[in-house]
Amino acid sequence: MKALVAAMGLGLCAKAGATTIVAIWTPAKIVIAGDSLVNMNWTGENGTPQHKTSQDCKIRKYGSNYISAAGNYHIQTAGFDVWDTAERSCTSSMNLEICAARFKADLRGILGRVVGVHDIHLTVLVAGRQNGAPALEHITFVGQPDGRLSVRSESFRRGKQKWGRVILGDRDAIDRYERGSASTMTGSIQEQALSLVRIEARTVPQEVGGPFSALTIEASGEHWINPGCCPASCSK
Repeated sequence: MKALVAAMGLGLCAKAGATTIVAIWTPAKIVIAGDSLVNMNWTGENGTPQHKTSQDCKIRKYGSNYISAAGNYHIQTAGFDVWDTAERSCTSSMNLEICAARFKADLRGILGRVVGVHDIHLTVLVAGRQNGAPALEHITFVGQPDGRLSVRSESFRRGKQKWGRVILGDRDAIDRYERGSASTMTGSIQEQALSLVRIEARTVPQEVGGPFSALTIEASGEHWINPGCCPASCSK
């Protein structure tokens, strides 16, 4: 990978906005489903735009929690990679709230320094268990025209909501499908999450593609119901 980056020049940007992650939270269970297609864009030594695709796991475990991301999550020229940041923030943490708070603070610090130079739009989720129950944090970072970094958060906890859903990345096809469908609330929440990811993939296969992964998190533990590229990376 290091040799590949060197050959690509300095402008490498892995863009996971070209992805779809669907997380459905209930007081008893979280389901996270996602694709594995990664689009990499960079400027070659001769100034020509370059493009490459690969497959990788987008639902990754750090400490006792799982993290997903969409947006410009790797900016080579800024020395930024969301997975490296997640590892530093959360590998040693067994507590979801501590992991989420550290991750949010670290991302705010890094992205705040480059927001005036790079277009920033990054969304992340942190999922796990808090006080024995499934818990979910959704955090969005957006660069503003005046150079400020906007940070928004929402939390899903037992006792606060009965149901919640978060979609990271591409969702236009999902929105069109739901506007024309009587209901998408059929079947299990595992089926709902995976079906929505597949709907997006059928519409924009150049941006969202398999293998598809799906994870459940309950009080009793977590389980890969559809591993896809997870928990280990797909073979390169």
